[in-house]
Amino acid sequence: MTVTHAPGAVPLIGHLPQLLRAPEEFIASLPEHGDIVQIMLGTQPTYVICRPDLAEQVLVNRNRVFDKGGPFFDSVGEFLGDGLASCPDAGHTRMRRLVQPAFRRTRIPFYSDTIADQLQEVTAGWRDGQIVDTVHDMQQLSMRFVVNTMFAGWAAEGAEAEQRTRAAVETLVRGAFVRMVLPWFGRLPLPNNWHYAAAKRRLYERIDATVAEYRRDGTDRGDLLSMLTGRDEHGDGLSDEEIRDQAVTFFIAGIGTTAATLSWTLYFLSRDSTLDTQIAEEVHQARPTGPIGYDDAGSFPLLRRTISESMRIKPVAWMYTRKAIADSELAGHRIPSGMGILVSPYLLQHRADAFADPERFDVCRWSEQEDVRFRGAPMFPFGKGARRCIGDEFAINNIIVTLATLLRQWRLEPMIKGPVTSSARSMLEPKALRLRLRARRWS
Repeated sequence: MTVTHAPGAVPLIGHLPQLLRAPEEFIASLPEHGDIVQIMLGTQPTYVICRPDLAEQVLVNRNRVFDKGGPFFDSVGEFLGDGLASCPDAGHTRMRRLVQPAFRRTRIPFYSDTIADQLQEVTAGWRDGQIVDTVHDMQQLSMRFVVNTMFAGWAAEGAEAEQRTRAAVETLVRGAFVRMVLPWFGRLPLPNNWHYAAAKRRLYERIDATVAEYRRDGTDRGDLLSMLTGRDEHGDGLSDEEIRDQAVTFFIAGIGTTAATLSWTLYFLSRDSTLDTQIAEEVHQARPTGPIGYDDAGSFPLLRRTISESMRIKPVAWMYTRKAIADSELAGHRIPSGMGILVSPYLLQHRADAFADPERFDVCRWSEQEDVRFRGAPMFPFGKGARRCIGDEFAINNIIVTLATLLRQWRLEPMIKGPVTSSARSMLEPKALRLRLRARRWS
């Protein structure tokens, strides 16, 4: 069976105009053309999977045939190296086994309990009536979370070092999307590519120096990097290069995905004052005063359902790619070896046959008992199967604790009547999201 080609491809640049102008609308329109649809990323054909059951085949049941790779992971792999998110299947089992101790349930409470201090520092200047650049502030906050939980020694280096590191991360994330949709772009002698290479070099040098310091010191500093530099009961451990790849992966993913999810959820709540008030009251009733920590995360079921719906409508990791490593077939369609495969959580989570009225924000879709694994629902915000994000619980708890703390003190109001658009990049985040602060008054 022949794979249908999506209309509108332009020579040399493929479907770049659609992906830059209206990425979500373009991706969500593809099921109209078939179960598997070919798009062009530059001159590179890529098959988009448009049915949840076929996505399950690619990500879970036949993951050894459809290995990590393809346009997205080829582009982010330039700076993620062979971290857990991008390494081939052959090395993944060992890598995950060695990294897993850093995300044991016994360590996550310590990580989450640093949130209150970081929130206080970032929001210290917030005032009633002030307009905040929401994405910027959430990125700054997420940066502090990651630094304090991953690189404890960086926390004391000051705002200038923090800004340089955040700028490097921003350059890499932005550049990855361009390299995905135009694979030949990175080979051109352009200023953007020079800035990209410089950002990668700065981040690598800083992490390599920190790893070397941890190796010399040998002390467990209670952070994630201390766990990565350790060895398991068999004496097996990660090399310096492997540690750097894991650190870059967690660093960039931790900042980008957390900041964007926080921003989208605050955006949806700013447009629904009733839901916002209900969540604030839920938090205030369960924890009226004092810092909110890891142990409180289970006390806010309505907030958890709201986050679930936010991740459904705006999945930050809105596309994954794989590469067929052998000739295969899906639903009667021939998949040649070497073909890039794209699975989009955004596409699957906006199918009307999976979620009624999919464009409507509706927290009632989720039960109070719904956990972050979304069993039974075509939801892939953290990936699926053996390659599911190892830090999903860590991320969700950070998001819950952060939002509960913010919403107990602040109501955020929209500055524009219409919807906020999304940035076209490797992570889906709101563009120019500015919200007005209103202090809550509790009797």
